[in-house]
Amino acid sequence: MALHPEGMFTGGPLAHLATLAAGPDPLEWEVLRLARILRPNHWDAAWRETPQRLASQLDYLSTAFSEEFLAGCPEPARSSWRTAAGAQGVPAFMTGLATLLRLADREGDARYEEVPLAAWEVRARFPLLLSLDGWAYDGEFGSYEESLRAFVDAEHPHCFDELIPRLTQALEARTLRADSPAFAEAFGVLAPTATPETLDVLIRTAYAHLTEHHG
Repeated sequence: MALHPEGMFTGGPLAHLATLAAGPDPLEWEVLRLARILRPNHWDAAWRETPQRLASQLDYLSTAFSEEFLAGCPEPARSSWRTAAGAQGVPAFMTGLATLLRLADREGDARYEEVPLAAWEVRARFPLLLSLDGWAYDGEFGSYEESLRAFVDAEHPHCFDELIPRLTQALEARTLRADSPAFAEAFGVLAPTATPETLDVLIRTAYAHLTEHHG
């Protein structure tokens, strides 16, 4: 059976952070954004992690690291980790990143007024809200509500897996919009079709269907 330990360097939240380290925003911000996303019950398995567990993985990787092993990883992964590490070297970068993850976990979720919402954060946390009106303007339906009802009817009775993550993401986004003006402003730009009105339609329609047919 083939073994692929290089997956720790090529995919998942840690590799994502290494890629973000070369971006325009401080790495501390990116770690705090990641901490806002990570949930053991996240609908996407890629984000079912905790900061403490990721920090422990980095501790191990930093002690087991070798240049020979990294050289066997795909070039994009090698480039991301080496660029992120810079002159300090990959093991030291991993140790520092582990510290940032533990600090983020201790502090709790960062306020959006302090760490602005990022596009990658929206894609990871609210991917099903990024094209909510896509069905409404293909000439078949006159409104998003009509198209959503048709979608639900077409998926029924196996609509549970489709509706629950959409309803969960809509409720979370709607609550954050109400609680944080900074989130509401940024979310309106990054997910323009997920207006408060559209989210309300999604929440109302999904909840009504689930209550009537699956309650």
